[in-house]
Amino acid sequence: MSADYRSWEEREATAKKTRAEADRIAAEAEAARAAGAQAAEAGAARTATDLLAEQVKQAGLKKRLDAVAEAARDEKAELKARRREASADNGTAFKRIVNVAVVLGLLAALPAQLSYFLTLHKEGEKNPGTAWLLGPIPFFLELLAWVGVLGTRWAHRKGLPRWPFWILTASLASVAGYINLAHGTDEYGIVAGVALAATSVIGPVLAEVRDFLEGRAAADTRSLEQRAAAKAAAKKQARERRALAKVHEAEDKRRKELFKQEFAEYERIIVAHPTGAISREAAWQQAWDNIHLLPLATTADTLAGREEARAAINAVLSNADRTPESEAVDRLLAEIFRPDGGDSGPSQKPTEGGPKGGAGGGSQARRTADPKGPGALGRKGKQASGRTSGKTPMKPLESAHLDAVRKLADALGDIDRLSARKVREVIGGGSNEYAVRLRDAVRAETQGDNQ
Repeated sequence: MSADYRSWEEREATAKKTRAEADRIAAEAEAARAAGAQAAEAGAARTATDLLAEQVKQAGLKKRLDAVAEAARDEKAELKARRREASADNGTAFKRIVNVAVVLGLLAALPAQLSYFLTLHKEGEKNPGTAWLLGPIPFFLELLAWVGVLGTRWAHRKGLPRWPFWILTASLASVAGYINLAHGTDEYGIVAGVALAATSVIGPVLAEVRDFLEGRAAADTRSLEQRAAAKAAAKKQARERRALAKVHEAEDKRRKELFKQEFAEYERIIVAHPTGAISREAAWQQAWDNIHLLPLATTADTLAGREEARAAINAVLSNADRTPESEAVDRLLAEIFRPDGGDSGPSQKPTEGGPKGGAGGGSQARRTADPKGPGALGRKGKQASGRTSGKTPMKPLESAHLDAVRKLADALGDIDRLSARKVREVIGGGSNEYAVRLRDAVRAETQGDNQ
């Protein structure tokens, strides 16, 4: 039997093993292909993400670049606007045009003057030549006006008056202008003569105007808006001053009509003081005080009327708590509690020297009666009402309070002016019932003494 002989089972097992290995290798290859595909997809996705991020970054950078460019353009436009505003505020264009006008004027005036003076000749000369001797005169005449212009600038810097140099400039420029006017009129007519005269005069005049405006602009450093606001405020103040002047005029007219004597004193005070040293209100206050020695709008007549009104009010208030009903109740209770041994009232012996069995007992009886008894509340000669409850005894009348109320009655001079309110004030407060008892006790004493 051959050595390499294998049984069917062995060959089948080997084949299965081979097939299993092939399947494993195929599975690994498939897995490798799948992993490669996934890696490729991931790489593609990562590449797309990176590309998108780069695009976003580029878009953001472009946006920022556009914003920077826009800001630069705005800044440039703002700078141009500020320059234009500064140029307009400084009058740069006006100054340039003045300089151009001065140069053109000299270029026109000097040749005209040269042609005039160089062509002059002696009277009777047969072959006149060029008068070179008169050549410097045109330059001299044209520069004379600029002597005044430069003098004006120097005077302004030193704070000196400028009007003498203005007169000098006008006079010297007029000399050159007159020569050009006469020469131009003779040579070319009146229009040319006037134009040549203007070339000699207008240049220095414009230079003087420019220097004057520069001086004013240097003194006033406000902006256009500030000057406009100041102008509007000045107009408003002027309107307010005019309106106030009209009010003062009407006020003075009414014062003069109603208070002639006081207004005359007021005018005397205004004139006596330097202008603006005293105000209208202070002068009127002083005039009123000089005439009346009283506060404003108060005179002796108004003060007397006020005192009469106060006295009338006090008279009314003194009897404010005296009503017909209270008078009737007091009379009824006085009859019930009379001291002659009535039906329900206690009996009282007459005092020594007093009337026997009298109903009232006289003023001496009322003064010596027990403060808790009915005599403590007598009203105008009547006995007390006894309105308090037996459970709450009435407060005794203090002698100090009675003395204070008696002094108040003497000060008033009229017992009828003695009111419960004034009694409370003089004793320093308290109940109204206690004040009424004090008032009635003093009134009863006073009326008893009068009887």
